[in-house]
Amino acid sequence: MKYSISTFEREKLEFLYHQSPKKAKRTDVFAPIKSIWQQVVNYLNAKNELQVWQSSDRNGRTWWNAYDPITGRTTKRDSESEMRTWIEERYYQ
Repeated sequence: MKYSISTFEREKLEFLYHQSPKKAKRTDVFAPIKSIWQQVVNYLNAKNELQVWQSSDRNGRTWWNAYDPITGRTTKRDSESEMRTWIEERYYQ
């Protein structure tokens, strides 16, 4: 099956193909400073976030752990649903 395009569509495609590339945007002089500042903000936010992880022993028993860096408290729950309940009760009161 052959595909054909109209003369108008062909001229339009050729026009788009032969257009000169757009000029590159002027670089932001403050981009490196903004990048460093964003990294600092991300680091400070990450320090205060609740950390949750799963662990298991050699017998295959698993549990969920959480550490709250703001209060310095840790907790351990037997299931993911128990951990979710603990988080919701603690942080979404």
